[in-house]
Amino acid sequence: MAIVKNPKRLRSVSDESKAEAFISGADSTDEADRNKKPTMIRVDPELLARIDRAARRLGISRSAFIVSSAAEKLERMEA
Repeated sequence: MAIVKNPKRLRSVSDESKAEAFISGADSTDEADRNKKPTMIRVDPELLARIDRAARRLGISRSAFIVSSAAEKLERMEA
């Protein structure tokens, strides 16, 4: 039997509800992937390292973190 480290817990109820909303909005079907457009961006290496650390803490991919962050920023701007 392997011993594994417990996953890090989210820090607040707000963070947990955001994570649940993000996960419930995710769809792993091929149709969902076909509706997404690939893009290439240039990111400073230090910023990319920060993004990777944050995504790892949340247990999501770099792409998911960037998309989620952009969506949150747009929601704040449009409110």
